[in-house]
Amino acid sequence: MTAHTQTPALTPATTRAPTAEIASLVHMTGPQSYDYIFGSQSKLEKFIAKAWPMTGTLYSHDATTLVEEIGTIIGIELGYPGKEFYSRRNASLQASIKAAEDGSLTEQDLYGIGDRADKASYLNAWVPEDVYYLMALAVPDTQRGRGIGKHLLASAIDKARADGFRALHLDVLSDNPAIGLYTAMGLTCLAETIAPEPCRDHGIPMEMRMGITL
Repeated sequence: MTAHTQTPALTPATTRAPTAEIASLVHMTGPQSYDYIFGSQSKLEKFIAKAWPMTGTLYSHDATTLVEEIGTIIGIELGYPGKEFYSRRNASLQASIKAAEDGSLTEQDLYGIGDRADKASYLNAWVPEDVYYLMALAVPDTQRGRGIGKHLLASAIDKARADGFRALHLDVLSDNPAIGLYTAMGLTCLAETIAPEPCRDHGIPMEMRMGITL
């Protein structure tokens, strides 16, 4: 087998990227919380299939950078200015409506997702307007150890600094091994939060807001 000698280039995502692969990578950043909110990974996939081609949603192609190799996505970084976070969250409601209109999700699904998403939102500290907020950074298990995650995070930090943000923030569940990478890259824990039903009744670990001043 030929060894990989360099990290593939980063490229802006397009609407043509396979949403099932994107959803799988997003899911791995916090499987407990995504399964709690959506009920299953397959329902998350259906939601992202609608949110991805739209602009201005939490999971939009317009905020995503990819690492691809031989036509396969081997890393993603999804982030945006903090001032966009809440407008993107509101815009994501339209993705849910589209999924209901074509039968991908039922009306009951939507009510459940909305209710659980509201309860889970208390796991996350407020997103300040003057930071770059990294919503998701993920690399498939088969590609770890190649420095892809470090490359994506370093690129996001450089981009945030060049765009004049005072800091980069992200949220991560306290049992996620990615915390080691974030700490090694200079991020520190700014807050630790729990939400009663998600954490106490459904076993979702504490959430950590981590950040680095730029």
